[in-house]
Amino acid sequence: MSAKSVVESPYHPRPHAMDFHARKERFSVMVMHRRAGKTVMCINDLIDKALQNNLLMPRYGYVAPFYKQAKDIAWNYLKYYAAPVIDKIMESELTVILKNGALIRLYGADNPDSLRGVYFDGVVLDEYGNMAPRLFGEVIAPTLADRKGWCVFIGTSNGPNHLHVLWQDAANDVRWFKKMLKASESGIIDKEELEMLANLPGSDEDTFAQEFECDFNAAVRGAYYGKLIKKLEAEGLTGHFPHDPDRLVLTAWDIGYSDDTSIWFFQTDGKTFRIVDFFTVSGYSVDDVIAELERRPYA
Repeated sequence: MSAKSVVESPYHPRPHAMDFHARKERFSVMVMHRRAGKTVMCINDLIDKALQNNLLMPRYGYVAPFYKQAKDIAWNYLKYYAAPVIDKIMESELTVILKNGALIRLYGADNPDSLRGVYFDGVVLDEYGNMAPRLFGEVIAPTLADRKGWCVFIGTSNGPNHLHVLWQDAANDVRWFKKMLKASESGIIDKEELEMLANLPGSDEDTFAQEFECDFNAAVRGAYYGKLIKKLEAEGLTGHFPHDPDRLVLTAWDIGYSDDTSIWFFQTDGKTFRIVDFFTVSGYSVDDVIAELERRPYA
């Protein structure tokens, strides 16, 4: 908590949170294992940044995938950790006003209209992978523009979703704060407990890897070829494979109209198969699809 706090905070951050609280980047993306304390960390970061804000009427938001979820997992944390610096609590609006006039409110991504028409100096999007991908661009980003507010995207891995895309896009961007915290590295859950969790009835290697090891590539439950794709990736058999103009390109089709027509393009030397392209579309006639294929530079 900032030195500007009126009274000492009950929050004592874990070592892994210190670099997050000290960050200078405007945007952050963090992938953390279950029970790593990410909600407590983010709520206290909101409180700290709100206390340091010298602008007129500072305003901050915490967004969970569902409004009820925000209330269940974050509301008591907000009231508890902000207690020494709270001036007013508005229970019906899940809002606290701090002694410096800063406002912190909880929201649900299931009601994006509640986020429109306001401004924010900072927002936390908790479990961003479970929100609509367009929420940030259409709703949140405009609320940050005039005050140059910051945003934290945080969550657990859950397959190759938009949190994964964001993580990859930010990987080499110095303007972003990035952090991944795996259970095997954090020390928050002891080794014996992790072994027990990994071997519980109903658990499996992929579920454990997803929930505790931040593995976006863990096979998604119900995916037909998830384990095979993971094996291909582990063996280095996925990547960018340009087409060889000296060989014919063969195609494999799954034809549809109301659902997708999907086409795989591949080449072979008689021993190995190299997939060089893929195309999928719905609502196209056969003639439309053939026209699309004819635009490609393949024999």
